[in-house]
Amino acid sequence: MNELTIIKRGDVAYIDSREVAEAIGKLHHHLLRDIRGYCKIIKKGGLTKVGLSDFFVESSYVSPQNRVMPCYLLTKMGCETVALKLNGEKGVLFTLAYVSRFNEMEQREREAEIQAQSKPRLSEFNGAIKNALSVMSDAFVSPESVMDFLRDIYKPLGIKVAEDCYTPCFYTVTDIAEINGIYSESGRPHGHAVAAIISRLNVKESQMVAVPYGLVGVTYRYDIDVMSAVAEWIISNKFPSEIPYLDFNYHVYYDRIVKSGLIKDGFFLTLFNDPIEYTADELDAMCVDYDDCDECPGRYVCCDEN
Repeated sequence: MNELTIIKRGDVAYIDSREVAEAIGKLHHHLLRDIRGYCKIIKKGGLTKVGLSDFFVESSYVSPQNRVMPCYLLTKMGCETVALKLNGEKGVLFTLAYVSRFNEMEQREREAEIQAQSKPRLSEFNGAIKNALSVMSDAFVSPESVMDFLRDIYKPLGIKVAEDCYTPCFYTVTDIAEINGIYSESGRPHGHAVAAIISRLNVKESQMVAVPYGLVGVTYRYDIDVMSAVAEWIISNKFPSEIPYLDFNYHVYYDRIVKSGLIKDGFFLTLFNDPIEYTADELDAMCVDYDDCDECPGRYVCCDEN
């Protein structure tokens, strides 16, 4: 008997009725007839704690002749229902097959959950690492030993520390939103909008790291090149007020002072070369607020320079 394939949809696991039919040596359309009969019994029984979807879910597939054909997805209880009607060796083998597959899947999910819960969160390291590095500095510990220490500390979090004693910075979507001046209508950095932009970019695995989020979740941080790519996307799309994601849009606005550039490897990198339009009143206010013209965000369009 071939190994049955588990299909996951959300949190529920199923086995395709075509595989079940093959496993028990029955024509598929005969099994469909049987399942429809089981569904009628379940409906007629009026069970309040269970429904048809707890056993069988209607589905379809495309045949080699390019025809859409019906099938069912069977839950573990659905497989049990089918197995109850089987006799002899085929019934025993099918029961062993589906019970084994569902148990294997459930065991893997339990192990994954335990592993995720045992992973420490990044915030739990911050204070301890800061204190440890201070002590190591006072003790004149070699840079190589310090980096070995950091590699061991960050390994459980999935954060890589480079071999050349340089630890690359990785930024959250909120960090990227704040640095690039992308804000929500409530005045906060719009991390969700940045995530929507990143989903449109060709981000490589080397440009991101996964870190635990909460007890069982995972979130991602991105390197400086992704931050620059987000800024370039905004420029090429002329600072859109809406960022599309799936079937809705995130509404954003931009902090024009922040839009002057960002820091890359210790150097100031200008990202926005196009002059920003300011009103005369805004320029007058900047002249009052900034004594040094080089620091004024309106220096490129100031009336004194034109």
